[in-house]
Amino acid sequence: MQLLVDAFNPVTLDALMCKSHVSVAHDGSLFDCDFNLALNTPLGGKSTARSIHDLASLSDLGNTPVTTGSHCFGCTAGSGSS
Repeated sequence: MQLLVDAFNPVTLDALMCKSHVSVAHDGSLFDCDFNLALNTPLGGKSTARSIHDLASLSDLGNTPVTTGSHCFGCTAGSGSS
């Protein structure tokens, strides 16, 4: 973990997938990224997952904040993952 923290590269932030994409689970639940899906951390840090079935359009997601955690260092290390 310390290796990832030490390799943090702020230049990667603009291209992070979580800023422009969502991950959709098999049941339609929405997540900020595949890592949050695997950790069962719903979109925007809500206690229950929002569903793609509840959206009229993608603009309904508005400015939903991205839920972050220590695992995010994996996407911001070095050249980034996106």
